[in-house]
Amino acid sequence: MNINLILRNTADNYFEFSRCVSFHFSKDVYTPYTYLESTFITETNDIQNIKEVLFYIDDNNIHHGLVDSIEFCTLHGHKLIKVKSKGFTSLLCQNQPKPGLKPDADLQSVMSEFNIPNVTYESTSSMNYIYVREGSTLWDTAANFNFRLNGKYPYIEGTNTVRVNLKTPVLKVVSDNEVIKSGVIYDYTKIISHLHMKDAEGTYDVFNKNSAFAIGRGLIRHKQIPLDVQYLNDPDSGLLFKLNFSQRGCQCRYVQYEGYSGEDLNDVLTFGDIYMQRIKKIELSGGNGSVKTFLGVYSDAF
Repeated sequence: MNINLILRNTADNYFEFSRCVSFHFSKDVYTPYTYLESTFITETNDIQNIKEVLFYIDDNNIHHGLVDSIEFCTLHGHKLIKVKSKGFTSLLCQNQPKPGLKPDADLQSVMSEFNIPNVTYESTSSMNYIYVREGSTLWDTAANFNFRLNGKYPYIEGTNTVRVNLKTPVLKVVSDNEVIKSGVIYDYTKIISHLHMKDAEGTYDVFNKNSAFAIGRGLIRHKQIPLDVQYLNDPDSGLLFKLNFSQRGCQCRYVQYEGYSGEDLNDVLTFGDIYMQRIKKIELSGGNGSVKTFLGVYSDAF
């Protein structure tokens, strides 16, 4: 397979690298950006003022992001470039909108306070209002909007498109002879059992909610939190969102195969006892023309 890295600098010059030593790419429905680490052979010792990172497998542009770090080095006589990059949607976690009431809000209007480069948003219906809590990020606001809209959590489609509704899926069927590895992972490290929230007067234990899933597994973790003004009209809903989010990805069934077929989040996977399940986790790794694809489906509160 063809594996290519393209860098763009502030002068709008492009630099392409095609001799991939190794790479690792990851994408998850609960992570608001794609992430890439890659090492390529290069003929240059330095390129300055890089502002964009693009990564391709064959004709699939799977990553478009900003620079976390770039290292040029020489190892055993070979010149190498090492790149770490997050997708541009990671900036949604680093920008805070003005708090307060946002009337007649759709996703675009909620997220448009700042011009975040290369990020687009799904067109959605409007809600009568949404409240932005002080200290919230744009991604927090998108998550609040999404839960109020349909009880779900937003995710990244393609490289940098924020979606709040499930996409029309593409089916991926993995046959037994393609499989490198398959299995299941349980992760209970983030799960909260009990939430206790103050009321407007600062009194504790006015609003409470617990997780039968956590309690049944002996995961007793009580959290005391301030009043969440995002859910003043329905405090119980706000507590449910937090408990659901703490359970994210707690069970992951997965399959890994040789190659890559262009799968994206919320496409559907069929393999073994996994039948027509939405893909929630994607990891690609390899080098020297070889690619391995990890596809995971989740069973959790969302």
